Amino acid sequence: MKLSPHLIATTIAAVYALSASAQTPSTPLPTPGPKPTHSSRQVENISRAVGINELKIEMAETRLKLSADPKIVSDLASALEEYLTTTCMPKLLQTLSYAGNPSDPICIERTRRLLQINPGNPVAVCVQEGIASKPCIDAYQNQKIVVVYPSPGDHIDPALRVGLSAATLDRIAKVEGSLAEINTKYQRAETPDEKRALLNDASTLYDQILNMSCKVSAVGLVPESAGVESAEPAEITQTRERLLQIPPAIRGDYQREAAAKAQKEFDDPKTTPERASQLKDLLAVIKDPSGLSPHQTANLKRARYILSKCSESVALAAKVVPDLPSVTCFHQGWYTPQCIYALKKWRIQKQQETNKGNTASGSPASKPSMISTF
Repeated sequence: MKLSPHLIATTIAAVYALSASAQTPSTPLPTPGPKPTHSSRQVENISRAVGINELKIEMAETRLKLSADPKIVSDLASALEEYLTTTCMPKLLQTLSYAGNPSDPICIERTRRLLQINPGNPVAVCVQEGIASKPCIDAYQNQKIVVVYPSPGDHIDPALRVGLSAATLDRIAKVEGSLAEINTKYQRAETPDEKRALLNDASTLYDQILNMSCKVSAVGLVPESAGVESAEPAEITQTRERLLQIPPAIRGDYQREAAAKAQKEFDDPKTTPERASQLKDLLAVIKDPSGLSPHQTANLKRARYILSKCSESVALAAKVVPDLPSVTCFHQGWYTPQCIYALKKWRIQKQQETNKGNTASGSPASKPSMISTF
């Protein structure tokens, strides 16, 4: 589906309003609970989300042809990440495994596109290599976590700018009150079994708090070093500007002539390695003058944005229940190797507790808690 500039202009506000509350690639998913009974509604919601994501990708690609503004690059990267996580490894949070090497041609193409505009992007690397691979783990080591303090003047995702609603903050406060009561009981507990039971109760409540305080998050690309830009040679800039001034229908002859000249110099044995690198970039611009150059993306680094209340809740929960998966997953992102490892570890711990309980009582295990279904 191709969108006209007029259609894009008339629909962009509606799409951003819808996407402000939608889950991004790294936006946390709610803790798995009972399976929904209305499968048709599930399909409808998934189809709607996919449709919004496709529209965001196409709009960002269209805007990028008009301007290489870093904000547009960031919007496109976020939309591509959303597609890769939800479509190319959709069962990751259920199976806790993904081997990489996708076969779907669209997944392959969009992974390539994401790496083109953001080299080393961790989502793209993990889709290619697998969630447990060293390249995937290494890629996420460079992720920047940005804590956001909501302010009307912030130039950030609208949902982050607004922050949490008063109703959500009120619900969080009530759960925090329940946690205080459990803490008091824990201090008075005399047996290991009593303390273990109270700690399990605390885990459930912390999980609820994290689901509320961290439900809004976003990802984007930010300059790695403020004010630092990779200077592009004037020759490349002038070539791009000159070609873009020529209508695409008659641009071919000029491109072939310029490419032949650059290729001849590139093939010359006397050309230095430094000049050869410049010529390689020049040839790329001649081939696609509207595309991004390495100089435009070299300084952009992936960042994950979380609210200050989320950061506060994560820090507190980490001190009391450090093995709770939500602590890692809401902080790092749900499609990260750190989160998947935490989920696996938690699943093993709960299974061991269940087995120990069965051995001690000689009866079937009780129904697992909501958080143990990870």
